[in-house]
Amino acid sequence: MNVETRQARASDAKALRALVEVVLPATYDPIHPGYAERELLAWDVEDIPDALEDGAFVVAEVQGRIIGLVSATIDEQDRFVMSTLHVHPDFQGHRLGTRLLTEIVDLVDDRALWTRYPEGDDNAAAFCERHGFVVAETVDDPPFPPQVWARLDRN
Repeated sequence: MNVETRQARASDAKALRALVEVVLPATYDPIHPGYAERELLAWDVEDIPDALEDGAFVVAEVQGRIIGLVSATIDEQDRFVMSTLHVHPDFQGHRLGTRLLTEIVDLVDDRALWTRYPEGDDNAAAFCERHGFVVAETVDDPPFPPQVWARLDRN
């Protein structure tokens, strides 16, 4: 399988929405009904081009089909936050998540990289632990499961 990575473009908006429409429910519905629905609100096709200008967004594609996405933005606390790391279920298990993580780490400077996931997302927790993220805090997020914040130090 020949996977290429590149910066996301505004013209990718519909493909990005299609990807998250598959990945988010598959990932989050078993954890909490409604969580995926909330997360999908951030992926309105019309808003995606503007969002791409506010951070680093890298896609993975096979034969022109977007099958993965990773993004990092700077949050209100001046932290680099990997807010998205998604691989289409049909392509999971091929280390694409690791490849996308490496891509985003290479794009941010030497500062720490943060991420968050809902408590109960065992796949995200295992991925983060495997790649050196350390849980920093857990924050309540009613009515959803608490958010686990993890940090990857670059030093």
